Amino acid sequence: MSIDDNNYTLQYRSKGIDPKTGEKADGSKWALGGYFPTMESLLNDWVTNAPAYAEEPPTTLKDIVEVIKNAEKHIAKMLA
Repeated sequence: MSIDDNNYTLQYRSKGIDPKTGEKADGSKWALGGYFPTMESLLNDWVTNAPAYAEEPPTTLKDIVEVIKNAEKHIAKMLA
């Protein structure tokens, strides 16, 4: 996450397939997650998209709920 001139930017470590090489990314690069006008909108988007960026892709509804709960706990920990 970065803040530039009243603009909040969300970035994720790239862990998918590198489109240039076709190999699995090592997590050393960052992928743009979006630009947001407020911290609240950034955090809402982060929680909403947490299942898409999970270490292990969730396979059940229970897994998705757990990923979202963990994302919310992580936010609470960061803001504490």
